[in-house]
Amino acid sequence: MTTIALCDPNLLIRGGLRAILAGEPDIEVVAEVADGEQALRTVRRLRPDLLFTALDLPGGHGFEVARALARAPETRSTGVVFLAQSFDPALAVQGLMAGGRAFVSTGDPPRRLVTAARAVAAGYAVLPPAVLADGPWLTGSGGAARPGAAPGVPGLTGRELEVLRLMAAGMSNAEIAGHLSLGEATVKSHVSRLLGKLGLRNRSQAIACAYRTGLVTVPVPGRG
Repeated sequence: MTTIALCDPNLLIRGGLRAILAGEPDIEVVAEVADGEQALRTVRRLRPDLLFTALDLPGGHGFEVARALARAPETRSTGVVFLAQSFDPALAVQGLMAGGRAFVSTGDPPRRLVTAARAVAAGYAVLPPAVLADGPWLTGSGGAARPGAAPGVPGLTGRELEVLRLMAAGMSNAEIAGHLSLGEATVKSHVSRLLGKLGLRNRSQAIACAYRTGLVTVPVPGRG
């Protein structure tokens, strides 16, 4: 059973989300709150698997909530799903860098919201399709990657770059292991090392880093 807390100042939006999510047999909505401080207290108390939170909150921002949860060992396992009224690719990447694991719109079809919840609960990051397109937000303030250049992340070995690229393509550790003919424990070790080298807290931030630096701009061969 996946447990979910909802944070949105709009009572109607919270009610709609609850109706959509609670209608699934494997999902339980355990709390509804209206602001960031309440969200933090609720997650610390109930330890839900997921927190769906709006971006604009009374007295704060959804990104601040995600960062606070990611900093604390007792709450960093709660996956944060950001809710936006409109989609902005740059904002979605910033959300992942803040520690979120998914970015969805309040106008998305109900099935997409449920699918995102299940994917994040299973350990995946969920990005809207537009984020996967090459664009200026992928390379940050350093400028666009040069055409034909081999993009990379300084400090990582070739194997670590390969693992990071496959992570960004949406593969789990088990899928990466099969793709590279490695043991799953070896893949986990690579993931742990690359997170440490990049100073990142979790898989979602690593995926955002891969797109932001231009490491991933095209589909990975063999994936579809």
